[in-house]
Amino acid sequence: MRCTLLGTMVVGIILAAQPVSAHHSGATKYDEKKPVTLKGTVTKVEWMNPHVYYYLDVKDSSGKVQNWAWKGSCPGRLDCMTSMDGA
Repeated sequence: MRCTLLGTMVVGIILAAQPVSAHHSGATKYDEKKPVTLKGTVTKVEWMNPHVYYYLDVKDSSGKVQNWAWKGSCPGRLDCMTSMDGA
């Protein structure tokens, strides 16, 4: 009985932790040593948990407008960062 309870707890902990590890996998998709600079017009900002999403219209080298999208920190963290700057 004790072994079964322990086994159930271990499996539960592993299953509960899996979504957390999958959620924070940005380092496997992007190279922080190759920054990208974009200049354009912000077309939309979506403040929703767990992240804020930004959309930007950027002209490429041929003059064609492309819409870029990326996600930032959670809304609460951005609010806290603004408060610390005194803005």
